[in-house]
Amino acid sequence: MKFAHDFKQNLASQDFPPHWVARAIPYSQLKKCLKKVQRELQDLGLDQETLRALLSAEETAPVALQYKLQESGSKFVRPKLTVNVHLRDGVAVDASLTPTSRGFLEKLASEILDDHERESLEQLRADRQIVRGNGDKYDADTKAADSANHETIEVPLVFDAEFFDMLQNDVTELDALQAREQKQLTAEITELSKDIAAVSRPSRFSKSDLARWRDIFELYLDSNVFFATQECDHGARNSQRALKQLQWFQNEVEKRNLARDFKIPQSRQAFARFLQLNASLLKNLQFQELNKLAISKILKKFDKRTSLGVSKTFPKAILSEGLLAGGIAKDVCASMSQELVSVVPQINDYLCPTT
Repeated sequence: MKFAHDFKQNLASQDFPPHWVARAIPYSQLKKCLKKVQRELQDLGLDQETLRALLSAEETAPVALQYKLQESGSKFVRPKLTVNVHLRDGVAVDASLTPTSRGFLEKLASEILDDHERESLEQLRADRQIVRGNGDKYDADTKAADSANHETIEVPLVFDAEFFDMLQNDVTELDALQAREQKQLTAEITELSKDIAAVSRPSRFSKSDLARWRDIFELYLDSNVFFATQECDHGARNSQRALKQLQWFQNEVEKRNLARDFKIPQSRQAFARFLQLNASLLKNLQFQELNKLAISKILKKFDKRTSLGVSKTFPKAILSEGLLAGGIAKDVCASMSQELVSVVPQINDYLCPTT
């Protein structure tokens, strides 16, 4: 309950655009659907403890369970729960099963046995009665019965499919939103680079802000806002650290009067746009982190209530190239390096990793 409340509050309080908030992970709806998933499994006799025991069993065990989110080669999440059950005379032989789950599995098994299998089973029972006095023949028949009734059964579930359909659609929409935002930021970088190139072009006969832009960008590189490049502190920043580094950069620019010393008015406008560009990237990163946390929380809650292990399998199955991959800061920073910072002569080549 606490996270659901905090998630809602964060979405409302961080000044995200309304169309972003509308596409945020519907955590409360997913939580309600998860209750239906848990109830459906419990009604089938597959409570959390039973599921954990069956999932950890070897395939050769009397009863073993397997849960897959997608078929091999498929791009879509389609959960499937199958049970490999060993029957003897139509009865599940695993003593660890609860009465409810045993009855459920035997009902499923009986439904998939065709008339021929049933007749064979009845004949086998009759034969064993005739030769009961012959121990060797009885043992052989028992083994044959065990082998003949090793069934793989798909458990019909409704609400887990509803849960993952909802979550997959949410991630897909967030990926599309991030792609559009990244495209817009990249376009802004391209336009800004033209303006900065114009005001920082070396000239003997007209004003130039080359020295000031060089100092600003060198300071920006040193601040490592979104990426750290030092060997002892390497990699992407989270949004909290990025905010701290961005504030440090702005304070240093202010203390050194770098923006105030511009000779060309267009430079002040370009610098304001540069700060806004960084603020927009930071806002994207914050929104991305918040939704990733919501996904992580709901998957952990799913596992806690079902023991189905989706926290590890879902991120791999979804193949998210945006939200779960977390590449917007890296890609936009690479664009800054290649199109923006590089237009000022005699400055370091890279703002952040490009590979």
